[in-house]
Amino acid sequence: MKETDLYEGVRKYFEERGFTVRAEVKDMDVCAVREGLIVGIELKRNFSSDLLIQGAMRQKVCDLVYIAVPKPKRIRKDRAFNSMLYLLRRLELGLLYVDIEAGEATEILEPSFYELDKARRTMVKKRTALLKEFSRRTISANTGGSSKKKLLTAYREESLKAVAYLREKGTAAPKDLKSLGIKPGLLRDNFYGWFMKVDRGVYALDEKKSEDYREYEEHIERFRSEFTDIES
Repeated sequence: MKETDLYEGVRKYFEERGFTVRAEVKDMDVCAVREGLIVGIELKRNFSSDLLIQGAMRQKVCDLVYIAVPKPKRIRKDRAFNSMLYLLRRLELGLLYVDIEAGEATEILEPSFYELDKARRTMVKKRTALLKEFSRRTISANTGGSSKKKLLTAYREESLKAVAYLREKGTAAPKDLKSLGIKPGLLRDNFYGWFMKVDRGVYALDEKKSEDYREYEEHIERFRSEFTDIES
């Protein structure tokens, strides 16, 4: 398949909408004009970063820009597809799928102005959650770009503080953690299985689980030093 195979479907799509269409105009794959409105279309066999760059460059001279790629045999509206559409919206690019055999193009996304501030207003909860997670962390133990690796989240960090406190004091009640600014429900919820109930409302470390947090030993000892002078 060649990029030129996409042309017929794109030409037909715009001519049916009253545009005059010309190919290879000033390095542009396809240019469509109607009553002074200039639309640029870039043809590519695959969706790629180069295609997005070309599309963005065409926005310097065109009112609207589409990218046109072959229609997939099966359109999976999954996370990857939605992420692709989001990126195109951010870049204010349109998307055409071209059925080469039928010689037809279908508009998947119309190019339009992207209101970033409006989009952010709809994500208030996620922004709040992000800032909350950020502010609750007191150490930087993660490496940017990590994947398939346990991350030191704010919740895990607070759990390690609870481990440090129990290692120093032996036992603790939820109210003890609360006075230290640590989520008191950690002991009861026991999400990681590190704690065990030894009496009513009293918890201790489950030493059988100590290997689970051994990699954070340096941080645990640092937290522990902060609890040394605190009376039980």
